Amino acid sequence: MVQIITASNRHLFATELDGMHRDRKRVFVDWLKWKVPVTDGVYEIDQFDNDGAVYVVASDARNRKHLASLRLLPTDRPHLLSAVFPQLCDDGIPTGPDTFELTRYCVSPDVPKSDAQGLRDLIWLAAVEYAVDRHIRRYTCVTHLQFLSQILAAGWEAEPLGLPKDVDGEQIGAIVVHVGHKTLAEVRRRYGYRNRVLERDPEPKVA
Repeated sequence: MVQIITASNRHLFATELDGMHRDRKRVFVDWLKWKVPVTDGVYEIDQFDNDGAVYVVASDARNRKHLASLRLLPTDRPHLLSAVFPQLCDDGIPTGPDTFELTRYCVSPDVPKSDAQGLRDLIWLAAVEYAVDRHIRRYTCVTHLQFLSQILAAGWEAEPLGLPKDVDGEQIGAIVVHVGHKTLAEVRRRYGYRNRVLERDPEPKVA
């Protein structure tokens, strides 16, 4: 199942969020060696994990164990691209109520490799469904170059926001992805889903 977790319903998903932050530490700090904050030695939590953050979380229905997740940040307040990587945008940072930032995509290290691809597809599809629900037209993303090819292969209409730059020895770039009903139909077709994958939306849909 895939849940949308916001400030209004986080009290219902303490187990899922605990697992998410633990897995983010294992992936981003222990494995990828990112220099990001760690809380209590086990949780990867940064300044953007605040009340504005929206989490797209896939979990095991039997035990609520975190399987995969993605964080969405509103761009009309400080976010990763505006506060940490503004140099990646040649012509300004896309912002506004119809623009969110995709960050912290994470698959649990406990997930078998054979299942990881399917979870990635599920999380991406859920993010597109949320965008259509909320009239979000664009997602921005800071990404390593090798990840860009995965986004393009996902059926999304993406374009660079500037030339990649060296950050701590790695080539990093920023992109914007345009999303809408056409994107949703294409992603569902590519991934083989006919029905909605988001199980719960904590807020009324925008008219």
